[in-house]
Amino acid sequence: MEEDPLAIESTMNEKDWLIIRTVWQYKNITRAAEALFTSQPALSYRLRQIERKLAIQLFEEGGRGLTFSAQGRYLAQHAQSVLDELQLLRTTLQSLNGPQRGELRIGVSSNFAAYRLPELLAGFSQQHPGINVNLVSGLSEEMFQKLQRGEVHLAITKDDYGWKEGKRLIDEDDYYVISREPVDLALLPHLPQIKINHGGHITTLIERWWNTSYSLAPRVAMSVDKLEVCLAMVERGLGYAIVSSYQPLAPTLFRTPVAVGGEVVKSRTWLLYRHASTDAAVTLPFVEMFRDRR
Repeated sequence: MEEDPLAIESTMNEKDWLIIRTVWQYKNITRAAEALFTSQPALSYRLRQIERKLAIQLFEEGGRGLTFSAQGRYLAQHAQSVLDELQLLRTTLQSLNGPQRGELRIGVSSNFAAYRLPELLAGFSQQHPGINVNLVSGLSEEMFQKLQRGEVHLAITKDDYGWKEGKRLIDEDDYYVISREPVDLALLPHLPQIKINHGGHITTLIERWWNTSYSLAPRVAMSVDKLEVCLAMVERGLGYAIVSSYQPLAPTLFRTPVAVGGEVVKSRTWLLYRHASTDAAVTLPFVEMFRDRR
C-alpha cells in the first residue's frame, strides 16, 4: 500500500528531515554525524527510529558503503522540498507580523476587472497601502497562462482549468438570453444573435446549452469583442445576446434564464494562486479578502 505523503510529513519532524537530507548529502554516517554535531551512534539510533515510524527501510542491506534503498532515495529527494517549505513558512509568518510591503501582480478576466474588481481593489489598497498592485486584464485563458509562467502571482478567471494548487470560487452568476422585446426561446435559431467573444470555457458552456436545445445553428448577425458594444446593439433592437448577470443590465431589457434540464447555466469566477510562494506576504492578504465572498 502506498504511503500518503501528508501522513508521512505529519509523522516526521524538522529534525528528521534534516537528518535524512544530510545523510543523503554525505552518503556517510560519520561525516553526516559531524555535520549535524552529534555522535555516530546517536545518528544511527535516530535513523532506526525514522524507519520504525514510517515502516520502511532506508538503506540497502549487504551493500558496500551506505546505499539508499528505493524508499530511502524517494524520502531523501523529498526532504529538501519539505525543508524549503518550512523555511518559507517561517519567513512568511515573520513578514505578516508587520505592515505588508511589495508588489502584487494580478491577472484578471476583462469583465471582472471592469465590473467587480474596482470596488474590491479600492478597499484592498486602503487596508494595505504598502502593497502596490500591478494589474493586467484579458481573456481568462491568457491570465491562466500568465499564472503558469509566473508572470502574475494571482489569476482571476472564468474557469479553474484543473489548477492543482490554491483556488477559491469567488463569484457565481446566471446566464440569460437578453433582448429589447420578449422572445420565444423556441424561435431563437431564426432570430439575429449579437455574439460576443466570451473566451474558450464560457463559449463551450453556451455551445453545450445550444446544442442540447436546438438542432439548427444560431443565426449570428454580428460578432463583437466588447460587452458594451453587445449591449448597445441589443438595446437598439438589433438582435438578442447571451450574457451573464455578471454585469449591470439595463432595466428595459428582457431576460430569460438559460437552463439545461431545469438547471440554470452558471458563470463561475475563480481566484487561482500558488500555495507556496516567496511573495506570500503580498498574495495572502489579497486571497483572504475573498474568504467570505459569494
